[in-house]
Amino acid sequence: MECSICKKPTTKYCSRCQKRYYCSAFCQKKDYTNHKIDCPPRSADILVKNANENLMPTNIAVLYEYGFINCMQKQDKTMLLGLYIGLITIIGCSASQIHSWWENGELSIKIKETYDDGGFTSGYYKWFLKNEHVLQGLHKYEGEKSTKSIADRYYAIVKPYLSEQDQTVPIESLPESKHKIFALYLIILTGCIPNIEQDIWIDFGFCTCKVSQDHLGEEEEKRLGELYQELIVQKGCTIDEFNDAYVSGSVVDLLKRKCSDCSWLSKCGIEVFGYKQFRPSVYSLKQYALGDSVRLSPPIWADYGFMNCRTEDEKRQLRQMYTKLIKHPQFDPRDLHKACVSGKIFNYVRSILPNEVLKPYLLKNLYPLKKFE
Repeated sequence: MECSICKKPTTKYCSRCQKRYYCSAFCQKKDYTNHKIDCPPRSADILVKNANENLMPTNIAVLYEYGFINCMQKQDKTMLLGLYIGLITIIGCSASQIHSWWENGELSIKIKETYDDGGFTSGYYKWFLKNEHVLQGLHKYEGEKSTKSIADRYYAIVKPYLSEQDQTVPIESLPESKHKIFALYLIILTGCIPNIEQDIWIDFGFCTCKVSQDHLGEEEEKRLGELYQELIVQKGCTIDEFNDAYVSGSVVDLLKRKCSDCSWLSKCGIEVFGYKQFRPSVYSLKQYALGDSVRLSPPIWADYGFMNCRTEDEKRQLRQMYTKLIKHPQFDPRDLHKACVSGKIFNYVRSILPNEVLKPYLLKNLYPLKKFE
């Protein structure tokens, strides 16, 4: 082959597209302005850039081709990113290597070989050994066709639990309550539990589970997920049956009726609110305090003192205080709710965090109410 610029014989080529030949770095740089139009970055190039910057990929092709789309929970996406960061920034794998592995259908195998040969045993790699499925069946992203295939794959997982009538209509046309249940079924059937930043984390009772210091792998959340797994997979609960319980506010009764070992639900104060049933804003506060990207909603703003914040720094301090409070072993969201509606948030916080530096005016709200439950 000959150089694209000076026409000298050469065997060197652009490592990205492998189609344009150059005899030297000088000729390659000279052709860069023209060639970059015909040589857009591969998904692997974007992945490497993200890894070097410690950023979660947002490019749909990267998410699709490198397994992120197969991670149902944010925590798993973070672990997968950590795996790639180690591969790229510590071990030193290049975009061309990673692209070649992916192109040949050897990504999972080569990652294991690379980590094993180098003697690397990070927590991310240990996670990967238990979750290799996220890198199985990877294909090139092809726009709408690929997006539709993802939707079809997810739909096929939940479809058997829909009634024959519901299977004949688009998911979008189903009632909102069934939309939420569909999302829950999808997550449970793929072996996961709802992420704290998802609405269904509140809808189906995970918000009432006790919190640990790091909010990773909550024991009660796992147990609740296992109950839903038993209800759906082993007992074959249909979406119609679940919807009846959800709309009537009797999901916990449904679990107790069909599943084994449910006595801990009442003991631990686990609740599943019915569809459209009143939900104390304390659970939204919990989601806001512990989640990374949950917005401050109007009920939290009014009920828990954020309306009193004069600066962003005060808002940050108040959020940090609530995070610390919620992670305390003695914290009970029901007690904080009662303190909220009786106008005694300051007293409650002081009882749990006696050494915390508090600004009383930040913990005032519009209450007490004349009557509350």
